Amino acid sequence: MNGYLAASALLMSAVFLTACGGGGGGSSSSSDSGRSSAVANDSEISQETQTGGAEAGDAETVVIAGCEVDQYQADMLKKVNAARASARSCGSEQFAAAEPLTYNCPIEGAATHHSNDMADHNFFSHTGSDGLRVGARVTATEYEWSVVGENIAAGYDDVDTVVQAWLDSPGHCRNIMDSRFSQFAVDRVDATGADYENYWTQVFATPR
Repeated sequence: MNGYLAASALLMSAVFLTACGGGGGGSSSSSDSGRSSAVANDSEISQETQTGGAEAGDAETVVIAGCEVDQYQADMLKKVNAARASARSCGSEQFAAAEPLTYNCPIEGAATHHSNDMADHNFFSHTGSDGLRVGARVTATEYEWSVVGENIAAGYDDVDTVVQAWLDSPGHCRNIMDSRFSQFAVDRVDATGADYENYWTQVFATPR
């Protein structure tokens, strides 16, 4: 399915610098904000149960790192960590293998908020309907962060296709491979009456 991607540049707090990257072919990237197409990014599974190939929307839940999540969320974390396990190029930039991410319940609230916002207000952007970006959304969860990032997407049917689209887009790929991130969450919201059937938000973060 032809969905849209968008990636927003990495946002760092305090003494950290801000970096942003560009995407190509229907995607863009930056951290704590960016333009999107339909997949975008802003920016150790403690497996207590097995993960399978369930699609987003399945009712089955699993527990990862103390968080109860839907099967598709567990599957996406597994795929993102599989990608980080090997060195790869994201466009012209080379990335070494990175440590696996852990799932984080608090920052899932930021992902859920933004996916719902895009679905309810029929837009596709890292900037919410309230004018705020990923840094503010993560702060609202009371997670104290040093760096955050976000990938968004719309119109993709399942975890495999959306993750592959992100990896094929340099800006999104950079967020996935960035070794500065240590935690992760994702949420997909199905929509009715919007331009896309669903909206995905991936949030990456590292605590202060």
